[in-house]
Amino acid sequence: MFKNFLRVVAEKGRAGELDEIAREFERLMAREERRLTVALTTARELSDEEAQMIVAQIEKAAGRKVEATRTVDPDIVGGIVLQAGSLRADASVRGRLERLRQELVRS
Repeated sequence: MFKNFLRVVAEKGRAGELDEIAREFERLMAREERRLTVALTTARELSDEEAQMIVAQIEKAAGRKVEATRTVDPDIVGGIVLQAGSLRADASVRGRLERLRQELVRS
């Protein structure tokens, strides 16, 4: 079946789009399996216990199984930034300072 799929993709001139097709397939499978992929960005490395606590809170709030990747970005100063697809929740110190700056500029 996979060979047939690849043959059809090649015949339709879509071989260059295989990466995008694979991403879309993964997105559909995640939705079907009620999986949520989240990127956690923190100012310092989280311990496994800290990361598990955060993931558990996200799972409880989302009602879905969460697969998380972790990234360290010292520029956010403190707090956490969560990215799930196009949804971004910025609870970082840098984000708060930027929102405050924007408020002051508008005033």
